[in-house]
Amino acid sequence: MNKGKGKKGMTIGMVFVFIVAAITFALIMIFGYKTIADFMGKGEEVEFYRFKTDLETSIKQIYSDYGSVRIEEFNLPMKYKHICFVNLDAPYPEDCDFDAYACDVWKDAGSYEKGEENVFLEPIAPVGIKVYKISMEGNYLCLNISKGTFKLRLEGKGDRTYLALAR
Repeated sequence: MNKGKGKKGMTIGMVFVFIVAAITFALIMIFGYKTIADFMGKGEEVEFYRFKTDLETSIKQIYSDYGSVRIEEFNLPMKYKHICFVNLDAPYPEDCDFDAYACDVWKDAGSYEKGEENVFLEPIAPVGIKVYKISMEGNYLCLNISKGTFKLRLEGKGDRTYLALAR
């Protein structure tokens, strides 16, 4: 008779071990998922700030080198689909409709010195981007971002950088 009780006790003990193992596994999966999601988010944030720095540096480096032309390729996180550059020193057009947020900033700024940003992303960037003085045909330039990259033609004008679509 003692043999039957020992096996029954061992079965209850094994059920308890399996329950503890299942709970432990579930907790590891939950916290592991959160950690991986946080890590991915930080990677996207780092990629955005690298893009911001590269763009600001590229535009500032070439502006004073009159006549110099460079084609630059920029990389952003995949979530960004569209980018617009605005010449804040140009007069605000009454028919501004290319990007509602960019048009509002342009209208309120009135000049490069008063504006807090002159580069606009869709979806909206976590921080504003203001590059050195820029100009372009039509006083704004909007580009689609394909697979997280876009190309831009930069030309030094001595006191600003002229931007155009790279072909």
